[in-house]
Formats: sequence, structure tokens, C-alpha cells
Amino acid sequence: MSRGKGLFEIFRKVFLLVGTFVLVWIPAGLIWASEHGGEAASHEGGGATKDLIARFINFGLMVIILFVVIRKSSMKDFFSARRESIRKKLDELKQGKELAEKKVRELEQQLKAFEEEKKQILEQYKAEGLAEKERIIKEAKERAEQILQQAEFTIQRELEAARARLREEVAELAAKKAEEIISNQITDKDQEHLVSEFIERVEKLH
Repeated sequence: MSRGKGLFEIFRKVFLLVGTFVLVWIPAGLIWASEHGGEAASHEGGGATKDLIARFINFGLMVIILFVVIRKSSMKDFFSARRESIRKKLDELKQGKELAEKKVRELEQQLKAFEEEKKQILEQYKAEGLAEKERIIKEAKERAEQILQQAEFTIQRELEAARARLREEVAELAAKKAEEIISNQITDKDQEHLVSEFIERVEKLH
């Protein structure tokens, strides 16, 4: 679009320049030919016409030269502007690429930080899980030891109670036997046998 507009501007300038020279030089040439036509006819014949043609040729050459100069100048400006536009676009693309690469690096760093944080969290949960497991096992062992100690204490108390009851029974039996001995007037042999039996029962208690 900008290139077509630049060419149109070039042709417009050329046509204006050509039109200006045509409007100026043709009437001047005709006037000069009419004024000097008789003199030219007497001296040279068709010299005035040749001179007019030469002037038009010079004018055409000048117009062509001006057209080439203007066109080169305009095209130079056009390509310079085009080159500048391309350079700006390349700079923008380069900046966009740099920004994209920077964003990618930032995302990679964030991803790396996330992976590291996830690893730390997993290790923390693993450590906490092991600690909780050890705590539960320790509590279970302590509870089992308490239960065993309590059971042993209960059994010991039951044994002591049974021994106490047995002692009472032995004492009662010994008292009854003593009463029987006294009442029946047992002999010395019977008394020794009774004492031996009593001693044997007492030893079994210990």
C-alpha cells in the first residue's frame, strides 16, 4: 500500500513538471518562430523549424533526466523507509523472542522450585509417618508392659491371698487336732506324728 502510494506521488510530480514545461515552452516557441520566421526563411529556409525541434528535444531530455532524478530520489526514500520498517519489525521480533525466552526460563525455574518443594513435602510426610509409626509401636510396647506388670501384680496378690487362707486353714486344723489330742489323750507317738504332719504342711506353704 505504501509502495503504490509512493509511485503514484512520483508520477504525479513528473506529470506536473512536464505540464508546466509544456505550457511555458510551446507558446514561447511558437511566438519565437512567428517573429523570426521571415528572417529564418530568407537566410536559412527551414532553420527556425529545426531550432524549435532541437529545443523540444532538449526539453524532452531535460524532462527525462528530471524524471530519473526524481524517481531515484523517491525510490531511494521508499527503500530507505522500507528498510527502516523491516528493521523495526526485526527488532520487535527479536524483543518478542527475548521476552518469550525469558518467560520460558522463568517457567522452568518455577517448575524446578515446585518439584523441589514437592520433594521436600514428600520427605517431610515420610519422616512424620515414620515418627508416628515409631510412636505408636512405642506406646503399644509400653501398654503391653503395663498390662503384663499389672497381671503379674494381680497374680502375686492372688497367690499371697491363697497362702494366707491356707495358713488360716492349717492353723484351724492344728487347733482342732490339738483339741482332739487333748480330749482323747493321745500317746506320744501320735503327738509326734501330728507335729510332723503340721511341720510338713507349713513347709509346703513356703
